[in-house]
Amino acid sequence: MCESEMIYYAKSADEHGNRITNRQHLQQVAVLARQFGVEIGMPSCSEMAGMTHDFGKYSPAFQNVLEGTASNIDHAICAAAFLYGCGIVKKCAYRMVACVTAAHHSFLQAYDSLEPELKELIAGKGSGTCHSGKQAALFGSAAYGNAKDAFFQDFSDFRFKALEKFPGESLLEKMLRTRLLFSCLVDADYTASAGQPPMTSEGLQPDRLLKDLYAHMQTLRRTSLADRGVNDLRDEVFRQCGETGDAAPGFFTLTAPTGVGKTLALLHFALRHCAAYGKRRIILVLPFLTLTEQSQKVYEKLIPHILADHSQSRLSEEQQELAARWDAPFIITTSVRFFEGLFSCRPKDCRKLHNIAQSVVLFDEAQSLPADLAAATMRAADALCRQYGCTIALSTATQPDFSALPGMETWHAREILPDAGRYYAALRRTRVDWRLDRPTPLPELAGEMAQETSVCAIVNLRRHARQLYDALQTACPEEEQDSLFFLTTDLCPAHRSDSIAAIRARLRDGKPCRVVATQCIEAGVDLDFASMYRALAPLEAIIQASGRCNRNGTMPGGGLVTVFIPEDIRDVYPGDFYRRAAETVKLMQAEGDLDIHAPTAIAAYYHRLFGATQERPELSQAMRAEDYVGVEQAYRLIRQQGVQVVVPYPPKIELFQTVRQQARAEGWTAALLREAAPILVSSYQEEQVRQHCEQIPWRGRRAHQTAESDFYILCTGHENCYRADTGLQWLDGQSVAELFML
Repeated sequence: MCESEMIYYAKSADEHGNRITNRQHLQQVAVLARQFGVEIGMPSCSEMAGMTHDFGKYSPAFQNVLEGTASNIDHAICAAAFLYGCGIVKKCAYRMVACVTAAHHSFLQAYDSLEPELKELIAGKGSGTCHSGKQAALFGSAAYGNAKDAFFQDFSDFRFKALEKFPGESLLEKMLRTRLLFSCLVDADYTASAGQPPMTSEGLQPDRLLKDLYAHMQTLRRTSLADRGVNDLRDEVFRQCGETGDAAPGFFTLTAPTGVGKTLALLHFALRHCAAYGKRRIILVLPFLTLTEQSQKVYEKLIPHILADHSQSRLSEEQQELAARWDAPFIITTSVRFFEGLFSCRPKDCRKLHNIAQSVVLFDEAQSLPADLAAATMRAADALCRQYGCTIALSTATQPDFSALPGMETWHAREILPDAGRYYAALRRTRVDWRLDRPTPLPELAGEMAQETSVCAIVNLRRHARQLYDALQTACPEEEQDSLFFLTTDLCPAHRSDSIAAIRARLRDGKPCRVVATQCIEAGVDLDFASMYRALAPLEAIIQASGRCNRNGTMPGGGLVTVFIPEDIRDVYPGDFYRRAAETVKLMQAEGDLDIHAPTAIAAYYHRLFGATQERPELSQAMRAEDYVGVEQAYRLIRQQGVQVVVPYPPKIELFQTVRQQARAEGWTAALLREAAPILVSSYQEEQVRQHCEQIPWRGRRAHQTAESDFYILCTGHENCYRADTGLQWLDGQSVAELFML
């Protein structure tokens, strides 16, 4: 059959022998892409990308792939080469279309780096091997001419029409727009390829949810054990957040002390705003998994069909599809998934981005952003507000002043509680003892804790946590050992959750409770101790720790927070920036009585800290080069992940055995890792991991294919490396890497 008579297919035959032609597939993707592009203001660009993205399938080479007689063929690059050959890429919007079509099975590249490759493919120069390492489906002018004839035979009325224009955008905004267009194309392509209409969740229905929220608040008022004055302030914050929700869309901050009910007040703001302006969904972004779990429990009482998208989510097949697209009325996710997605270059990570548009995004604990990524993050968030219909609210008790960052002098957000200082003064529930004149030996600290019945000590390093816990065990008599708790990420998530529940129960029942923890306990974990010890740390960490002391304001005179410096001949901080922030606190305290309850002191702290902070150099360099891959690699909220170890936490021993058996037999899959998430622990001591654990490879698409992974399982005979009290501790007694605190 000559090429002019060929039928070009997009997919292999299904189980019934049915085949979809490339014409049908391109039409379906173009329609869906345009539909998705409406919300981001790029319907024409999205439609054009959908219509041309599989131009390379008009080739004998790709048809041979479908027949099983060829492999390693790259059809995606050919769409960009087609646009280049037609001379249409002189227009900026078409260059963007070329970039996303070339990347829809690989990764984004800037057009300038892509153009030489397109030129060679059209001219038939070089080997025809693409940047993907595969052979181009079309190579040379004759091949492109034949493909062009086939394309126009299928679409005789196709024309290169005018596309949207976006003049005056910064490079960051241009790259973000390209990712959003990429999102529309990838989502449309994946959805059409699934052979069924896009799965769509129920709508938000904010008016109905507001009624349920108001009823829930009335119940809370009747049953609250907090001081009446505290409850009155919580009511006031709740009301003010709701009223501000009626304000015009844009960028907001919610600055309020711990314990004023920001969780439900934020929801009030978001629902009122959605009701007033027709926003499509609410996305709650949280920095820690403990916060996602806790917030989900709160919101599930009010909101049906919450989609929790994070590494420990255990989702049904239907929920997994919605999570891939972020098509749900209420989403809870992590800052890693949300913000790293905004700077990603991969199809899977970018697929959901277009569904962020026209949403209300609530970012809780905004101070958790790494300072050297904060400026880029805020510029991207600001673009979401100005260009894509988002409203964003940053909520924290320690609101960073991002305008103090170099180059961010004009950054501005509307404060929901303009008179925030009044709330801090009214909720002054603790007093601070600054014990900074000398280092404190950890056994001395343990002796003090043993004399108290409701106390928590938070340290910066897991090494210190283990030393302090051992000393506390020695200081407390045998009959009080059940009052001791150890809370770090040496414990797997299931273990931490059970420990927090046990701590909460003892505090509620008035039983002795002594806790040693790292900062994993600070943000959002609603525990209430009479006394708190905090190793010297950044101001926001000290304030967060203070929020776990006398939380409900019931102690006369307030709770006592003691800030100390651990005695250690080695470094007592987990990194250079952390050290600089802690030393800034020490300097400010030495200059005068540093008031952790004063918003003015918090603002002064961030001005000092941010004024000397530069953007991450590798990120700046990649941004200037419009290097999408480099940006993705540089923008990492957690720079070192370590390796992951599946552990035999006793209450989850059946899960451990099931995961170990299946992983050994078949290798890791995404589904199996989701099952294993509750019993995973991060470790940075790779030598110890290799001695005591078995490395399990990834399972490839085909049964014989495997790939090395960073996931391990404790070997048979080494199960005692995981302890019921302190979690993962290696047999030589060493804890996990000293330089990491999480």
